[in-house]
Amino acid sequence: MLDSTKLAKLINLRHELHQNAELSGEETKTATLITSFIKQCQPDRLIENISGHGVLAIWNGNETGNDTLFRAELDALPIQETNNLPYTSTQEGVSHKCGHDGHMTILCGLALQLASNKPSKGSIMLLFQPAEETGQGAKSVLADKQFQSINFDYAFALHNLPKRKKGTIYCKKGSFCAASTGLIIKLQGKTAHASQPHTGNNPAIATAQMMFCFDRILETAEFINKTLITITHTTIGKKSFGISAGHSEMWLTLRAFERHDFDLVLLLVEKETKDIASKYGLAIEFSYHEPFEVTENHTESVELIKSVAEQSDLTYKSMRKPNPWSEDFGLFLKSAKGAMFGLGSGKKTTDLHNPDYDFPNEIIEPGVKMFWGIVQQLNA
Repeated sequence: MLDSTKLAKLINLRHELHQNAELSGEETKTATLITSFIKQCQPDRLIENISGHGVLAIWNGNETGNDTLFRAELDALPIQETNNLPYTSTQEGVSHKCGHDGHMTILCGLALQLASNKPSKGSIMLLFQPAEETGQGAKSVLADKQFQSINFDYAFALHNLPKRKKGTIYCKKGSFCAASTGLIIKLQGKTAHASQPHTGNNPAIATAQMMFCFDRILETAEFINKTLITITHTTIGKKSFGISAGHSEMWLTLRAFERHDFDLVLLLVEKETKDIASKYGLAIEFSYHEPFEVTENHTESVELIKSVAEQSDLTYKSMRKPNPWSEDFGLFLKSAKGAMFGLGSGKKTTDLHNPDYDFPNEIIEPGVKMFWGIVQQLNA
């Protein structure tokens, strides 16, 4: 579908994006590179600086029809790259270890197709979204006044999947990615001299009981699917042999594959920890960070993806279980039909977020084929 000239152009773009990796909310040069490329594809409308550095390009058909949104992510990760590549990231401690450089490139490949083949009906929208890795990007894009005037009937995205056969399409109905959130629980007691701990209120025992209660929640609550409570960090008091601690802090990640389970685990964790804090006379404070909704695919759109894969001579595999990682694309699926699908990046490809991961150029064309096939189904 892509001739050698177009494919070479896309590979060069990916390498340039890879070299100039930028963190969430700081995607200045990335957005500039994308905007420059998209302008060559002559969209009918180009909107920049959506929620910071977001870019939206729109191609309109001559007749009314479906308005279809495709999304890719702009941001990279705070990981030092260990690959020795001609296009290794030039940004110290920052690199594209989730494949967003490849996702953007695939969307730019769709733009190349649209440059000479505008949709017959409705409109095609390509959204390059900032800050996916922190879970803030989709939410802030949807809240941006520039984007609120945009209406879309369908929304689609893809994510590369290491350890899966290269170029194979993976999808499922319902939950595709888990919901997750970071939770910090702070307990405030009262410091005392270590020789007289009874004159203060040390939160150590309460903190320990909370850690044990998390396992009890997972074992006894009626969860529909896999649900996780992971302790990632904790501190109690200060580094001193003379002071009985008066403060503790726990960092957790809560994760669930179903909306029901996610709401339930949040409720139970807050309830159980509040009860324990009250028992020991401790003040308790909760704060949530980097929240992600469940990415829940629509049945009709999953069937569409399967049909497009087969018509494009790509192997389609139905997933039995959702991906354990989280994605903020689910927010777009709350107001429109659509789905996210996986694109196998090779059984020998290093896992996502590993320092030696690199998006394979060989799956650029299958990704473009899928998006172009969806356009043909919904907007031709």
